[in-house]
Amino acid sequence: MREFHFGRTKLNSTPTLLTIESTSRCNLRCVMCPHAIGAVDRPKHFDEQLVKRLTNFLLRSDAVQLHGIGEPLNSPSFWKLLKSVPSPSVCESSINTNLTVLDDHRLDGLLKSNLKILNVSLDAATSSTYRKIRGFDFEVVVRNIERVIAAKRQKGTIFPLVCINMTMMRTNIEEATDLVVLAANLGADQVALWHLNRWEKDQMALYLVHREGWVFDYEKEGLWNYPELSNTCIRSAEQEALRLGIKWCDDPNKSLYLSEASGVDDGNG
Repeated sequence: MREFHFGRTKLNSTPTLLTIESTSRCNLRCVMCPHAIGAVDRPKHFDEQLVKRLTNFLLRSDAVQLHGIGEPLNSPSFWKLLKSVPSPSVCESSINTNLTVLDDHRLDGLLKSNLKILNVSLDAATSSTYRKIRGFDFEVVVRNIERVIAAKRQKGTIFPLVCINMTMMRTNIEEATDLVVLAANLGADQVALWHLNRWEKDQMALYLVHREGWVFDYEKEGLWNYPELSNTCIRSAEQEALRLGIKWCDDPNKSLYLSEASGVDDGNG
């Protein structure tokens, strides 16, 4: 900011937070994602030719995110970028993954890296709800989580920390506490819950997804429509996390609790 203030055009400083979308391609079509409605324009992997140009920035960053709208474990550039991530003792590096494509080679690459947080988007505690939202096999992902945790234990390493997350909506909110129990039983390090984004009505109206006899309506699924239910389920999940000794995380960019009195959000969601 000091260099900006003085109008410098050649900078000596580098970003402390670096977010690189390693790919915008994804193998899933989750109902709340732009992929579900064909709204991702020309999905592609990050240009491998640019990786070397970012190495200096990666090495000096306090926080690194190597994900975006796609599945990073499928991206060749992700694996190249990962090699330059600083130690987890000095850098908060993370990815969001659906963890559907884990194999021995990818697992080995993750465990040999400096990745600090492996954030697994699960969004459900049952096979049927997972199939509705993510259109994939729940058991495959659960087994992959078990593989990561077992491999960490065998290697005697702390990182990457395994975080299991849920994007909360009407269809899955009543499974929030069960998700915490599942995460604890699997041996995960953290659990995270956050709400759908409350967009403008015309934008939410685009997300009307039909899947196996079920219809996902973004606006109707938003928990701003069910504040008391949301609060009850979230508080129950948080208490269960405390009881089980698993770290509880929530989205710092929006309020987790809704106003029970008014039936609408508190302006921060």
